[in-house]
This record gives sequence, structure tokens and C-alpha cells, in this order.
Amino acid sequence: MIEQLRGIMAQKQPTFVVLDCGGVGYGIHVSSRTGETLPEIGTEITLLTHLVVREDAMILFGFSQIQEKELFLQMIEVNGIGPKMAQRILSSVSVNDFLNMIAREDRIALGKIKGIGKKTSEMLLLALKDKALSLSALSGDHTPEILLPTAMQEAIAALHTLGVKDPAAKKAVEKAAEILGDTASVSQLIPEALKHV
Repeated sequence: MIEQLRGIMAQKQPTFVVLDCGGVGYGIHVSSRTGETLPEIGTEITLLTHLVVREDAMILFGFSQIQEKELFLQMIEVNGIGPKMAQRILSSVSVNDFLNMIAREDRIALGKIKGIGKKTSEMLLLALKDKALSLSALSGDHTPEILLPTAMQEAIAALHTLGVKDPAAKKAVEKAAEILGDTASVSQLIPEALKHV
């Protein structure tokens, strides 16, 4: 469908913008966090987009980063999470903080996000836990520790994208590997490592 748009910012509100693309104004819903990063009216910008088609409407959602878009797409696959709810979640918490909550299985923090009840937080954890690493890696440009096993390298890279710096990230993953054993998978290492940050 419409994967991205480049145009002149014609209108700008906290969660809605209009992009003038060759004389056609596209109304695009954005999270408040994306809205805060956008330049002034009259500036040319590019937004990643996702078009939601319903019986009564076609709604464009826009994102400044690929990680935010991919998380949005994963969330709307979860039963009970629609595009508006996903946008509200992305407005309430940063992508890295949200992925951190998922990786830590932090039900209390998830439950504090407006609109997410106990049932919804459980469904989000179930659906996104295994995908948290790949979503985290989308924004990562960190070089993994070459001498460590692959699972540990990937776990360290994931911790970097969740905001944990070296040497704390490396030490936490090494501690997790010590507890879980050398054969531990990435999805096992990350939540255990986060306990030791």
C-alpha cells in the first residue's frame, strides 16, 4: 500500500499532520512522540506510513522511525488492540521503554499505560515477547562482542537498544549466561540479564 510519503508539512497538530505531496494533502495520524520530533510547517519531510482500510474509512498512520512502525504493526495484530489503541500506547511510552517492559515481563508497568488492562497486557506479552529482540535490533547500530557466543552477542545488542550501556550490558548478559548455562537462547538471556542491570 502506501509505505511512505515525502512532502511539505502543511498542517501540524500534536497527533495529526497534513503532508502536501505534489498538491495532494494527505492527513496522517501520528503518535505524540513522533509529533514532537517533526519540523515546522513548510518543511519537507518523509514519513513512514501504514494505511488502515475499513468499511467506512481509510486512515493513514505515520511514523518517524522504522522501529515505531514495526511495533505498531505487531501491536495491531494482537486481539483487542486496534490502530487507535496502538497509537495511544506509542504516545504514552517510548518504543525502547515499551520493549523493555515486554522483555522484563513487567505487567505492573504495562498496566499503568492508559487503556491497557490486565487482559490486554497479558496478550501483549504473549504476542510480543519473542519479537522484542528483533524489534529492538531495528534501531541498533552497536557492534556485538566478537568473542562471545552468538546468543550472548545478540542479547548484549538488545540491551544496548533498550538503553543499557557497556560495561553494564556485557556484565548482565554474562551473569545471565552463568545462571542459565551456555546453551541459553537469546529470548531466555534477555529477561534474565535485565534482572542484573
